[in-house]
Amino acid sequence: MSLYWASALEAKMCAQSEVILVGGGNSAGQAAVFLAGYAAKVLMLVRGPSLAASMSRYLIDRIDATPTIELRPNTVLTQLHGDPVAGLAAVSWHDRRAGLTEQRPIRHVFLFVGAEPETDWLIGCRIGLDAHGFVLTGRPAASYANGQEPAPLESNLPGVFAVGDVRSGSVKRVGGAIGEGAAVVAMIHQRLAVSQAIA
Repeated sequence: MSLYWASALEAKMCAQSEVILVGGGNSAGQAAVFLAGYAAKVLMLVRGPSLAASMSRYLIDRIDATPTIELRPNTVLTQLHGDPVAGLAAVSWHDRRAGLTEQRPIRHVFLFVGAEPETDWLIGCRIGLDAHGFVLTGRPAASYANGQEPAPLESNLPGVFAVGDVRSGSVKRVGGAIGEGAAVVAMIHQRLAVSQAIA
């Protein structure tokens, strides 16, 4: 089971077992502390040398004080083992500092990565971004638009849409991104119909 958030339901499903948590930001720290109350062990894989650059000090202190959380710095997830019927059976990771790869029979992986949008390539394209680099859509994008209010998932540039985590104000959940992806299809058809009518 690979998940992007940790609620009480997921925590109960992995009670008294080892879990992997990938990420080093505040969301990852909060989830690690929460899951530590249920799991036998939370192996926290962090690709950087420590949590200091990406996590609040109070969370780092809580992680350090929680014996069921094992921090693995300089470590990256490399492989998930299993099949579509039985599900996840094992996980492999690589400690870049030690040069060692390890595999364990762990069936629960929590992913807390990607909190920063990869939108640097949009700089210079005139697409409105918020202070954190997420794409503005709908009313928040209107101040950048040329007098026309964008559709709810449309950027300030007519016909350019954004959905999912990269969109400013999105819920940052897979289900939300799927819903937005389905909703944007109708908006794209509507935009194309308007463009054809004008032409």
